[in-house]
Amino acid sequence: MHEKVPDTFSQVAVALGIAAVLALAPAAHAQPVWKPDRAIEIVTGTSGGGADRMARLVQTIMQEKKLVATPVAVVTKPGAGNSIAFTYVSQKPGDGHYLLVSTLSLSLNHLTGTSRLSYRDFTPLVTLFDEYVAIVVRADSPIRNGRDLVERLRKDPAAVSIGVTSLGGANHLAAAIVLRAAGVDVKKARTVVFESAGKAVLAVLGGHVDIAPASASVPVAHLAAGTVRVIGITAPRRLGGAYAEIATWREQGVDAEFSSYRGFAAPRELKEPQIAYWEKVFAAIDQDERWQDEAEKNLLHRQFRASRDTRKYLGELEGPLKAVLSDLGMLK
Repeated sequence: MHEKVPDTFSQVAVALGIAAVLALAPAAHAQPVWKPDRAIEIVTGTSGGGADRMARLVQTIMQEKKLVATPVAVVTKPGAGNSIAFTYVSQKPGDGHYLLVSTLSLSLNHLTGTSRLSYRDFTPLVTLFDEYVAIVVRADSPIRNGRDLVERLRKDPAAVSIGVTSLGGANHLAAAIVLRAAGVDVKKARTVVFESAGKAVLAVLGGHVDIAPASASVPVAHLAAGTVRVIGITAPRRLGGAYAEIATWREQGVDAEFSSYRGFAAPRELKEPQIAYWEKVFAAIDQDERWQDEAEKNLLHRQFRASRDTRKYLGELEGPLKAVLSDLGMLK
C-alpha cells in the first residue's frame, strides 16, 4: 500500500523545479564575452599620410581612455598599394588582436588585379568617416567652374591634363566618376601621376598640369592664400568652412558623388563576441572630442557604420567601382 504524497509537498516540488529551470535559463542563453588577452596590432599599409595618422590617433585614444586593457601598437607594412598589409592580416584568421586600417584600396586592389584579396577575405568591423575629393585649378585658370571643365572635355577628352596620385586610385576615380557622369570618354583623358595629392596640387600651381583631384583637406591652405580655385566637390551636399561656397557636382548639372571611406577590418572568421567588442570600442572613439576635432579639421564626414552595415556598404560600392574601372580599361 502506497502513501499518498500531500498536495502541498507536490506543489512545493514543482515550484522548486520551475525555479531551478528559470535560474539556469539565462546562463544557457548568455552570449560569451570576449576581450583581448594580449597586445593589439593596428596594421596600416602606408607610412605617413591620412591612414597612418588615423591609426596613431586611434591608438592614443584607446590607451588614454583605457578602452582596451592590453597594449596597442601601430605596425606599418608599406608597399604594393597596401597589399603587403592586407596579406599580413589575412594570415591571422579568427584572431581579434589584429586590426587593419581599411580604405578604398581594399576593394580597388582586388578589382584591378593588384591583390587577390578583397573585403570578403576579412571581417569588416566599422566605417568611421567618408572623405570627399575636390577638383583644383590654378586661381587664374580659364576653367572657372565644373561646367567649363565638362564642356572642354566633351569636345576633346585630352584637352585638359589631370594630375593624379595613382592610376586607379581614389583621386583618379573621383575625377573619372564625375567626367563619366558628364558624358566624357574617360579612357581618353590625359593623366599625369604624382607621388602625392599635395605634389599634384603644386604641379597645378606651377602650370605643369591643368587640374588635380585631391582630398578636400589638401588644398585648404592654397584656397586661403587665393592661389587655387576648387571647381567642384564630390560630396552630396556643400561642406562647411573653407568649402562653404564650393558647389557640388550635382549643383552644376553632373549627377555624381564620390567618397573614399576609412575604417577598420579584422582577419576573417571573427566570432560575434569579438565583433561586438570592437564595435563598442570604435563607437566610443567616434564620440571622442579629439576624434571629432580631427574629422572637422580635415573636412571628413563622420559616418559610423557597424560591421553588418559596413559589409553591406562595401558590397553596394563594388558595382559603381567596376563600372568606372571598366571604362578606364583597368578592370581585371
